[in-house]
Amino acid sequence: MNMLAIDCCLKLTGVAFMTDDVFDSEQYDLGRCQSNELPLMTERIMRRHDLSFDDIDYVALTNGPGYFTGIRVGASYASGIAYASCARMITVSSLDVLAHSFGRNDKVLVIVYAGHGFVYAKCEGILEAGEYSHDDILWWLKDNPDVQIISDDPERISLSELAIMRVKPDMHSLCELACEKMNSAINPMNLEISYYRAPQGVN
Repeated sequence: MNMLAIDCCLKLTGVAFMTDDVFDSEQYDLGRCQSNELPLMTERIMRRHDLSFDDIDYVALTNGPGYFTGIRVGASYASGIAYASCARMITVSSLDVLAHSFGRNDKVLVIVYAGHGFVYAKCEGILEAGEYSHDDILWWLKDNPDVQIISDDPERISLSELAIMRVKPDMHSLCELACEKMNSAINPMNLEISYYRAPQGVN
């Protein structure tokens, strides 16, 4: 099983390669250079392991939520690789990757920057993944004061009254979550993105 994993949703851009006994990855803050650097990162990893794209069985991809441009860059590149190499795709939420990267508490509120006073958020089993206003989150926290709050980039979230722990999205976590979803691998033509652009509100 050869898996190539790509994450362009959040602040860091990551590429990883994993087999049953090999793991290798690169991860950088590329800013607006994702579309130029992503293929180069992939090429370096492939070269280190003497691989061609025909050797890839699965392409794992974070399919949102996150930065609009990054999501589109990652989705376009990953689906192109999968289509050309006849590989299956496995999609994983960027929020799930962050929660898995933290990995120390089941009651974790994951929030990432969405802009204009909104965040993307999820708390497994308690708060459904979606786009929420800052007021929504503060209101929800009144009923759930004991959750640990994490984010990949706390400084971008204008909620200074909250104690938000910085968590780096781990590429190994993406690969592990993708392995758990192999039975739901899809044809790249069926790729769907989770933008969560419509406000959800908190019930």
